[in-house]
Amino acid sequence: MTENVAENVSESVTEDENVTSDLAEEVVSAVHTSQQRTIDAVHKSQQATIDAVHKSQQLTVETAKKIAEALSTAASTAAAKLPGRELAHRLPAAPFAGGLPTRPKLPETDAMFAAAREYAGQLFAEQRRFAGEVVAEQRRFASELVSAVSGARHADAANEAGEAGEAAPTAE
Repeated sequence: MTENVAENVSESVTEDENVTSDLAEEVVSAVHTSQQRTIDAVHKSQQATIDAVHKSQQLTVETAKKIAEALSTAASTAAAKLPGRELAHRLPAAPFAGGLPTRPKLPETDAMFAAAREYAGQLFAEQRRFAGEVVAEQRRFASELVSAVSGARHADAANEAGEAGEAAPTAE
């Protein structure tokens, strides 16, 4: 009996493996088909975009050519009809017709560096002087503070000594 059960289980497992294998093949096939459709749709979309851009570019070039031809025709017609040369002597002279006004010459590079160095030296000397004054004032204040604290300590010590001397005779 156990042999029959083992055979049934074995056949059932084999059938399940076949079903699973067939199902896996169908899924892979469906995914491949879906991917191919997506790729085809992307290619069609890209080609449509390229075609639209190309057509737009052609229209732009044709329009530019037509505008250039129209302007050229208008310019030649206008030049023939306008009395520009006849009126030119009546117009005022163009500003700076003799050339642009001269601008002052800039100083040489070496002179600029020398001036910058001199300025930096003056600034450094002024800051050094200021720092010296600040340090001197701090030292003066610190010595006054030390003197005041030392004097207060001496006074406290003297007061304690005086109180101790007065307290000693009364204790007797």
